[in-house]
Amino acid sequence: MQRERLGRVLIAATVLCTLLVPAVTSPAGQRKKLDETRQQLETVRENLDRKSARAGSLRSHIRRLEREINTIQIAVNKLNGQIATVESEVRTVEAHIKATQKKIDAVEDRATEQAVMLYKQGSTEVIDALLQSESLAELDEKAAMLGVAAQENTGALIRYGRLKVEIQEQNRILLGKKEELSEKLRGRSKLLAEMEERKADLDDAYAQVQAEVARLRDREGDLEQAAEDIRNEIIAAQAQRSVTSLGESNQGFIWPLNGPVTSGYGPRWGRMHTGIDIDGYTGQPVVAAKGGSVILASSYSGYGNAVIVDHGGGIATLYAHFSGFAVGAGQSVKQGQVVGYVGCTGSCTGDHLHFEVRVNGSPVNPMSYLP
Repeated sequence: MQRERLGRVLIAATVLCTLLVPAVTSPAGQRKKLDETRQQLETVRENLDRKSARAGSLRSHIRRLEREINTIQIAVNKLNGQIATVESEVRTVEAHIKATQKKIDAVEDRATEQAVMLYKQGSTEVIDALLQSESLAELDEKAAMLGVAAQENTGALIRYGRLKVEIQEQNRILLGKKEELSEKLRGRSKLLAEMEERKADLDDAYAQVQAEVARLRDREGDLEQAAEDIRNEIIAAQAQRSVTSLGESNQGFIWPLNGPVTSGYGPRWGRMHTGIDIDGYTGQPVVAAKGGSVILASSYSGYGNAVIVDHGGGIATLYAHFSGFAVGAGQSVKQGQVVGYVGCTGSCTGDHLHFEVRVNGSPVNPMSYLP
């Protein structure tokens, strides 16, 4: 009994030393690797912040451009309304011209006769004055000057000339308006094209930044996983050294967890306690007491998350109440390899490892197999 109590004291002392001086039990190379990975992760996060800020700035710029384009579109809609009005005016004038043309057609024969007669009389200047005037005012002025305004032999010709000048003047006005609006439309189209081109450029830039942000996020995730893996390696190495420092039994077993035994093998609370309970904290690595093959790694009744390792020769070990698994069924494990993490799943009252040794399926006192 005194020897067993002394053994427990030594185990507790070893655990205390391990907790107080983790740096001593941590491999320098792994610590350096972890620091380097964390530094890379910090650099990636700084780049990610910058890229995210740039993406946000571009996004705001794009929204601003879209608002400007909407403003231009309103102006375009207004122009379209003006165009519609002018087109309506054109149709009205065209109808008027058509009606005027009918009037011209009605007097054209008589006007032709008068023009021929004037030509025969040698009065070509009268014909030129009446048919080549640029405005009604010019026509009236020339007719008055030539003294033909009130002559019966020029009345049809004068009316014909006035109608032609009127139509030409109306056409000039409408063509001018249409050209003015066409020019505005060309300017609008050019502006819209420039804005769309600029927006496309910004969209491309934004897409590039988004791609870079996605790449950096992936890199961040990879580095976080790498840092976590290194951390787990360090913890696993610490756990392995922590238990191997306690030695190996004659049967080739090591302790699965370096901690005080809080409940031994044997009758407890009116029933048989088929293993030992070793104190620990949630997430603390638990290692295989001996190499073997994992035959179970799952939730198992009151044991909670449990792992069973078959060591051959009819001997198996059971590790219960895990908070998480490090191995799967069918996997081969080496002695000292992490198989799971301390927890309190299943029937338990606090974080600890329930550890059993079974021979041909029947539980035996694990202390007989541990150093």
